[in-house]
Amino acid sequence: MYKLCGGAGSAGMAPQCILECADVAYEFVAVDLSSEHRDAEYLAINPYGRVPTLEVDGKAMFESAAICLLLADRHPEAGLAPASDAPERAPYLQWSVFLTNTLQEYILQGFYPERCTTVAAEAGNISAAAQGRVDRAMEIIDEALGADGPHFLGDTMSVPDIYLAMLATWYEPQDALGSRFPHIQRNCDAVRSHPAIDRILSEEPADG
Repeated sequence: MYKLCGGAGSAGMAPQCILECADVAYEFVAVDLSSEHRDAEYLAINPYGRVPTLEVDGKAMFESAAICLLLADRHPEAGLAPASDAPERAPYLQWSVFLTNTLQEYILQGFYPERCTTVAAEAGNISAAAQGRVDRAMEIIDEALGADGPHFLGDTMSVPDIYLAMLATWYEPQDALGSRFPHIQRNCDAVRSHPAIDRILSEEPADG
């Protein structure tokens, strides 16, 4: 059985959604997200300290997108990943990596600008610049989804759709999402029509 360490509002939501869609047994372990500093027990399985961590086959792995891709391949019955030789595999991987490597990183720079500088006075400028990069990445995604949609692979939901729905919950201001990026909103609505996914993505982060 899988063990997923994560928390509401964190990047652990996407792997949890994949597990729910695959309808496989897993244990969820809540991690205290109120501090960047994890306890020794958690650091023993993930020295990086961030969430999520998945224990699979007796070993731990981290990085949310990597976990999602692994789970989708291990459970093809869920239909969340095209076959390795399918023509859809290339855009599937492209958007999965773009979301975690580009959009997610820009969002985190906006949330935590102090991590990007040693000069406190620069934090505001870093956050503003990051927001501009977030918006540009969202424009690229919205345009791509508008060409086919509602999903990245047309009518088929896959890992990047779930990952985007997670990241969309982080977008600020939240009430501007649909008006600025209608195709992203349509994608998220389609993804969240799955009750388990909607439940997970609707959970409020712990205070802290």
